[in-house]
Amino acid sequence: MAALRFFCLGALLGLACLVAEARPSGQQLSECRDEYELLAALEVAIDELNDRRAVFESLYNDDAPASAALDDVLKAGSGSAQRDWPQTIDCPALDAQYASALADYKRAQSRLQRQQSSWSALSAAMRDGLLRVWQSRQRLLLSAAALQASLEQQDGVDPLVRQQLQGAIEQSRSELSVLRRELFEMMPALQREAMPSGLRELLLLWHQAYEVRPVRHLPDATLLSALPGPLAQDVRDYFRLAQLDVLVQRNALSYVRGWLWESQPALFERAGDTATDGLLLDEIRAFQTRLEWLVADTQASYRHAAGESGPPGWLKLFEYGLGLLGLVALVYLARSLKAPVVVAQGRFARWSQGRRLAGPISRATAGLPLLTPWLVGLLGLGLLHLLFTRLHLPLLATFLPLARLFILYGLISLAGEWLLQRTAQQAGSYLNDEQLAQAQRQARLVAAVAVLPLLVRDFVELGVGPSRLLDLCHWASLLGILLALGLLLRSRREDFIEALKSFLPSQGDRLIERLLDKRLFLLVAPIAAPPLLLALVLNFLHKALFDYDWYRRLFARSFKLRVAAVEAEQGELDGSSADSRALEAYQRWFLSDDHVQLPFIDSGLYVQVRKSLDPWLDDRGSDNALLLTGANGAGKSSVLQRLTRDLDAEHPQLRLVRLRIEDKLIDAGQLHQVLGEVLGADLSDGPAALVRADAELSPSLVIIDDAQNLFLRRVGGLAAWEALLALANARVENLFWLVLINNHSWAYLSNVYGRDYQFRNIKVARRWSQPDVRSLVLSRNHLSGCRIRYDNILLATRGPEAGSIRNAEQLYFSLLWDACQGNPKLALHLWLRSIRLSGNTVVVGLPEEVGSSSLEQLDSALHFVYAAVMIHENMTTDELIATTALSEGVVRRALKTGMDLGFLERSSSRRYRVATLWYPTIVRLLARKNLLHE
Repeated sequence: MAALRFFCLGALLGLACLVAEARPSGQQLSECRDEYELLAALEVAIDELNDRRAVFESLYNDDAPASAALDDVLKAGSGSAQRDWPQTIDCPALDAQYASALADYKRAQSRLQRQQSSWSALSAAMRDGLLRVWQSRQRLLLSAAALQASLEQQDGVDPLVRQQLQGAIEQSRSELSVLRRELFEMMPALQREAMPSGLRELLLLWHQAYEVRPVRHLPDATLLSALPGPLAQDVRDYFRLAQLDVLVQRNALSYVRGWLWESQPALFERAGDTATDGLLLDEIRAFQTRLEWLVADTQASYRHAAGESGPPGWLKLFEYGLGLLGLVALVYLARSLKAPVVVAQGRFARWSQGRRLAGPISRATAGLPLLTPWLVGLLGLGLLHLLFTRLHLPLLATFLPLARLFILYGLISLAGEWLLQRTAQQAGSYLNDEQLAQAQRQARLVAAVAVLPLLVRDFVELGVGPSRLLDLCHWASLLGILLALGLLLRSRREDFIEALKSFLPSQGDRLIERLLDKRLFLLVAPIAAPPLLLALVLNFLHKALFDYDWYRRLFARSFKLRVAAVEAEQGELDGSSADSRALEAYQRWFLSDDHVQLPFIDSGLYVQVRKSLDPWLDDRGSDNALLLTGANGAGKSSVLQRLTRDLDAEHPQLRLVRLRIEDKLIDAGQLHQVLGEVLGADLSDGPAALVRADAELSPSLVIIDDAQNLFLRRVGGLAAWEALLALANARVENLFWLVLINNHSWAYLSNVYGRDYQFRNIKVARRWSQPDVRSLVLSRNHLSGCRIRYDNILLATRGPEAGSIRNAEQLYFSLLWDACQGNPKLALHLWLRSIRLSGNTVVVGLPEEVGSSSLEQLDSALHFVYAAVMIHENMTTDELIATTALSEGVVRRALKTGMDLGFLERSSSRRYRVATLWYPTIVRLLARKNLLHE
């Protein structure tokens, strides 16, 4: 016994020594105080990491408290900012212990980061499913806790019955917990790396979820009848929430499966047929589950369980009533907006008349009153969907596609009716009121055919999401749309065939009839519809753009390219068998310069001239000089004659002095003498004499026509023009100078003197518009008393306007306007070249322009001579020799060549000028060679 006591005492002393050696001494503690505190802080941080990891473990183990929210759990797992710990410390006694603790910290931190990244990287579908599952779990746990408390508080309940109820509750909760744990463990793994094995586990779990039925554990009616009424109702509510919980978990599994189907469709092929067998059946069951969940969730929202944090039932009922009221208000608003839109569209259409830019917009918005109710309804449904989602009204949010598809049904009906009308119009067919009503009924019928597969597709998309079933519904929707289009066009089959023939080449007419036979029509018509729609769009753009000059020019030139061969044949026939006397009588109305008997077409130039002249007529102190320039034949002379007639009637006291310079007058003294004679004053001293004589002169409008004859492009050839400038710029009150000059002459003088240093007020005769050219030609033809008939080449266009006089007239004048470049005189000459007389009828063909190929081959010296003719408008041989400094032989050869080719004309005074028909051709050639100044 003494030996045993001695042995125990020795052991205690040895243990005390070991503890003394392990624990720092007082001196060591004072030396390693900081390291010891660092080690203690590191151990605390390890405990914190382990606690935060335990939060995630509570998700996997499904043992989180019922009061915890999912956001709080995940935020607890996210942790605070991390601290940087040193790798080593300066205390040898604590070095091994610190290194072990640091390794434990890094290991725990790495595991926590992997868990955090797995949950934070979840897709939207997974997050949504996870949130719904967690909310359902919390609601179920609260209900179970309340039910357990009620069972314990009820003293009159048979212990055997209480035991059976508790066992049923525990069994149902255990089944749901197992399913939930597997779901929570599977979601992060699928997010990190989706493998075929993981997909197979998911599909197996999804299939097993349909076998979980908590209502199987619900006690029978006999047992429930033995319970007090409130307690029996609590039992039923719990099992109803348990059944709702399994529906939520099935939906969550379906969300994850849909996300994988959309993001990684190849994964299902790699999983094998064994895993995907019965997948389509499970997707159909998922649709049924979605509907059951909607009903169950809506019912559960009216029951406010004990301790539940959701809104009370009466508030949910009020929210649903508010949503239904929003739908009714949207319908009323959409219908009431149609009338004001009709009024606004009518006002805009009236305002847009005559406005080039607003006209096409008015045509494009003509159908806006019909579309407004549907478009407003579509926009309103989008806003209501946001409202229903925010208020958590899944039943209304789910069935909103019904209203959206009704709007789509209305839009498809309008589109179908429009397509039938435009098809008939393209085919040249007229629809009476009965046919229009029939087209409307047919459009509504095919709209229903097109919308029905879309309705099924929308429900599948809401109930199942991305899936094989949804892919089949997509194909069914496409087939439904094609079938609806075929049925729609079959009601106007003949018109559809004629419409296709109207814009496709005639060589394919027989093929179109064969392909669109009654037996093949439903298959071929949807394929042939896009070309028809393209033709309708191009026809609309053609009408919208035809008001623009650039498009008219492009359209005319494209037509000329298409009919180049026919144009050549037509040119050989024009004028071949016309009566010479009748032709001369007809040409008199187009070649006459007597504007008194001819109608005046105001292209806007007359108004510009009056704006410059009227201030001087009212106040003699205003500017008293105006230069009017423009191309040869631009209408300056007709404006001048109209001006003189109006001034004679409006201002009889005004003296009109018109001086037409027919030959070249380049001497300043001669100009002073000529002007002095017509004004009745001595102007030999130039501007000074004019100023002295101004007081004695009566108010006069001095018109100097053909002012291009007042200069020659040579040394000393500008004296007369300078003299005219000096007189026009003299300060006088009783004279107004109106000078008319060719545009090429004015361009040359502007380069010599400067444009703004000669006349302050300059008006330019612009090109005429196509309507003005058309009015000019048709008004003169009307005076001749002849009828107009357009040639077959203009009437033979395919389409709804084939054979239309209006279309042929529009086409011809587009060609004429492009050929004459807005020059009225040239337009009249081209008209005469494009017509032939047949009795009292004028047959109109294509405008025939002259070619420039022969001019391109001439020498540059000859081109220089022709440029001198263009700049001076008319020249004699001697004047050309003087201005060009070329030899007489070269000048005469140039003139003879021009006469032989027909682009030069010689007057009785042996003055040469460019023929009207050749005017634009010569201008383009010389401008390209930089021989003209404009």
